[in-house]
Parts: sequence; structure tokens; C-alpha cells
Amino acid sequence: MKPESVFKYLFVLLLPSVLISFAANSVFFVLLSLIAFSQLKSNYSQVFFRKLIWFSTFIISILLALILDVYNQHGFETRHLIKRLAFVLMPFIVFYSKKNHQILALKVLVYFMSALSFLLIIIGLIRSWLNKGKIVYGNWDSETTEAFYANDMLLNWGELSYKRIFLFLDMHPTYYAFFSAVVLLIILFTPYIKLRKWQGFTLVLLHTSMILLISSKAGIISLLLITGIEFFKAKNPKHMILGVLVLSLIIITALSIPSTQLRIERAYQSVVLKDTSATKSSSLGRLELWNSINDFSTKELIIGSGIQTSRAKVKELTGKDKNMHNQFLQAIVSSGIIGLLLLICFLALPYSHSKNLFTYSFIALLFLNLFLENMLDRVWGIMLVSFFYSLFIFGDKSLFNKEHYHV
Repeated sequence: MKPESVFKYLFVLLLPSVLISFAANSVFFVLLSLIAFSQLKSNYSQVFFRKLIWFSTFIISILLALILDVYNQHGFETRHLIKRLAFVLMPFIVFYSKKNHQILALKVLVYFMSALSFLLIIIGLIRSWLNKGKIVYGNWDSETTEAFYANDMLLNWGELSYKRIFLFLDMHPTYYAFFSAVVLLIILFTPYIKLRKWQGFTLVLLHTSMILLISSKAGIISLLLITGIEFFKAKNPKHMILGVLVLSLIIITALSIPSTQLRIERAYQSVVLKDTSATKSSSLGRLELWNSINDFSTKELIIGSGIQTSRAKVKELTGKDKNMHNQFLQAIVSSGIIGLLLLICFLALPYSHSKNLFTYSFIALLFLNLFLENMLDRVWGIMLVSFFYSLFIFGDKSLFNKEHYHV
């Protein structure tokens, strides 16, 4: 088999592999990089390397943070660079790919995510029916939480909630919700998924249901944002009225799901009522992490203190051995103002190269998720973002052209 054919099949399977196996994904990515390097050789332009420098600004901010770690005697953790190599190598891979490869990759992502989401929901429904009224203790913060989910005459909603639906995947719910949101963007804002109306509606409903069941705050807000863009972009009064109705339906449905109800209740008890006896919510946990930035010195916030150094300080201040759960705050404490500016330079780069609705919508979703998660610190976020940003900057220029959209 020719290298070009091997590259094509590996390229379209790259993102689906992130969802099921980090090992498989690593092998695919290395092979793709080697093929691209061997086939391209020296067929690069100066424009490519200028783009690559800007594309690598986030990696530069990480390198700066690692140097600060060494200065603060926390050592040089090469793994922080290795797992982010996609921000340097993905442009070469996409540059070597052809437009039909890129379109096929979008299609494969949609169909794979759709099949996987359908399978997860069906398995969840079967488990929830078989275990109705039972407490499946061991995967939750408290027995009270288990009882809350099990107390249902029809289904055990605990089996459909975000901590149980991914029993078969080593996947963080927020990242899966981000993938689902991107799939919705592809279905709604590109012309490449050729579906009948009922088929398109079914896939939209499937991924909407998945995001709602996950009960991710960023996921639900992303869903509302996509809905608003879809119905308000045409500036048609009928579409706008329908958009308001759909937005209202999504909000009502989200608030009717037990897992969402419980998360809101826990957040209200712990954040608003300051009830320390209540199980701490993820919202309170984030607020504690974010507020810890107030205890960093002005010098640390301007210059940065390093990835390991800042994490050690956050742990000392909050008792939590976690990152900041906010990519922008993480950039400030790790590599200072320079690191934050480098991150923003990277995030804003597509605006100069891919001016279309899909790109703008993707960046809007990304900014939203970056405020609630360190999306660029885990392999799921790294691969998805580097892949699409490479498409925007190094991919075929007509891939997301505005004339393809049915406005």
C-alpha cells in the first residue's frame, strides 16, 4: 500500500482514536507525522513556517513555564511538552492532507461520534431499567446522591448521569460534550454531511440528548450558543421565534434531568448558602481554585511561576492537587502575562485565515470551554483543538467557505 493511502486511512481515524484509546491515538499520530515529513521533504514555503511560528505560541508559553519550574527548583517535566506536540506537528499533517481527506475526516468524526453516543445511551437506558430503585454505590460522592438517582419509578437516572454513562470510556464528560458540540457544528454549519431532513434531525437530537445527559455546564451553554447561532444567523423573524422556543425547550429539558437538578442544588447549597455540610459541588471547587490566584504575588502573576510550582502553591492554598480549571488563569500562574498573551495569540490566529461561520462558532465554543476547563492540558482537548485549528490555518482554503452555508 502506498504511503498516501496509509496516510489517508490514518488521518480520518485520528480523532475517533482519541475517544477510545490514547495508545492507539499516539501510534496513529506518530505514523502520520513520519509519513508527512517523509513525503513533503522540503516542499514548504516561507508562509508555512511563519504560520507555524504563530501556531506554536502556546507551546512557547508551556516551554516558558517549564523553564520557570527549573528556576524554582521543581525540575523540567518533559511530559508537559510531549503531550502537546500536536500543536507543532499537526500543521505538517494537515498541510500534507488533501481536501477530500479533510472532508472525509469530518464525516468520519460525525458518524463515529453518532454511533458511539447512540451505543452509550442505549446501554445506559438498559442499565437504568435493570437497576431501577437500586443503589449502585461506589461511583458517587455520597450514598444520599445514589438514593436521589435511584428513587424513580421508571428509570434509575444514576445510570444515565455523567459519572456512569462513561463507564466504558476513560473520558472526561466535559470533553465528550465538547466533541458532541463540534459534531453539531459540522452537521449544521458545513455542507459535507449529506442527510435527509429526518436523518439530520435525528443526529441533532441524538447529540443534544447526549450533552443534556452529561449535564456539563460548558456543554449545555455550548448547546444554547449553537442553537442561538443556528436560528438567529438568518435574521428571519420566524426563525428567531422558533429559536426562542427551542432555547426554552432546551433549558426546560436540562432543568428536568435529575443529574442537572442535583448539580444545581449542590452548587446552590455550597456556593450561595455556604452550607459546609452539603457535598461540595464542582462549582465551589472551581471558585476555590480561581480565588487562590489572589494569594499569588504580583511578581508571580507578571512573570509566572511554572506549571509544577504553581500547582504546588494551589495545593498548599486549597488542599486540592489540581490545575486551575481555567486555561487563562492557568496561563497567568504558570507563565505570567507573556504566557497569557501567547495563548491569546494562538486562539485568535484563525481569524486571519479562515473567515467563516464555522470557524467563528468553533472559537466561541472553545473560549467558553477554556473558561471552565484546562482544555489544552489533556489529550482530548489538545488533539481536537490542534486538528481543527490546523484545518483553519493550513487546510484547504475553500473547506469552510461561506457560500457553502444555507443561510
